[in-house]
This record gives sequence, C-alpha cells and structure tokens, in this order.
Amino acid sequence: MTTDSAAAGTGGTGSTQDAAASLLTTTTDAPAATSVVVTTPPPATPGLIGRARAEGVTGPAVVAASALLVAGGVLLDLNRAATLGLGTGLAFVIAALAAPAVVRFRSLPTAAVLPPLLFVAGAAAIARLSGQNRGNREVVLDVATTLALSAPLLFCGAAAALLVGLVRVGRHLAARR
Repeated sequence: MTTDSAAAGTGGTGSTQDAAASLLTTTTDAPAATSVVVTTPPPATPGLIGRARAEGVTGPAVVAASALLVAGGVLLDLNRAATLGLGTGLAFVIAALAAPAVVRFRSLPTAAVLPPLLFVAGAAAIARLSGQNRGNREVVLDVATTLALSAPLLFCGAAAALLVGLVRVGRHLAARR
C-alpha cells in the first residue's frame, strides 16, 4: 500500500482541504469494492384470507358463495325427490346465517336482501329442472305454490339473516363509542 506524499502539505499549491483529502487517499492493487444497496423489504400486508378475516368478505363474493351453496342443495334435492326439500332448506338457512356474519360492514344490506332471492332462485331452479312442468305457466305456478308452502322456512331464514345483521350493527355502534 502506498500513500500520496506529494500532497502531504509539502510545497503543494492546493488548499488545505485538498491536502487533507489526498493524505487520506490510498491506492491498493486490490479491485474496487462493489457497492451494495440495501433496501427495506416491502411492508407485510395480509393476504386474501387475512384481509377477509380482518375486513370481511366482499358483497359479490358472499353472493357467489351463497349461490353456490344453495345450488348444491338444489342439486341434492333434484337427485332425491325433485322437490324443494331438506338439501335446499338446509343450504338456504346456512347461507342466510353465514352471509351477514362474514360480509364487510358496508356490504351488509346486500346480505340482508340476499336470502329471499336465494330461496326464489332455488325454487325456480327445482321447478325448471325437475322435469315435472311442461311450460312456462306451469313453472310459474309451481314456483308460486312452492313459495306459499315453504313460507315459514323463507321467513325464518330472512329473519335469521336480519337478526345477524342487527347484531353486527349493534356491535359496530358499540365499538364506535
């Protein structure tokens, strides 16, 4: 290792800063060190499941999941007796209870309106796909009759969804205080 002695303050014409800088300058035969840029890692954000647990599930996702659940119940009933039965009824009640429980708070009205629509869709699907009706008029009459005969289940599911929604609103208001 050698030191630059010409600028060590003996007979130089530069300023004292140049002399001090050149006094610290050393040369070696080793290759220059590569510079390493250190960056901070991106902030840890929760994934899709974590966001759903923290914020709730979006309204369209709840509608799709509830529709798939009721469709599974409809398929089960079509395979058993081709009428609205235990499969659709159980799937409807589960969807009516789960939808307002997991949806985001700002999408709660979506979950409140969803159960009656799911029930009508399930009844219409069974009436159309059962093969017992020949025309549109018979399908409409079958759906209307099914809705009239299954009104207690429809009302209980809608009331359960409304109750879960009211509990969530109450908890939200209590948390704001």
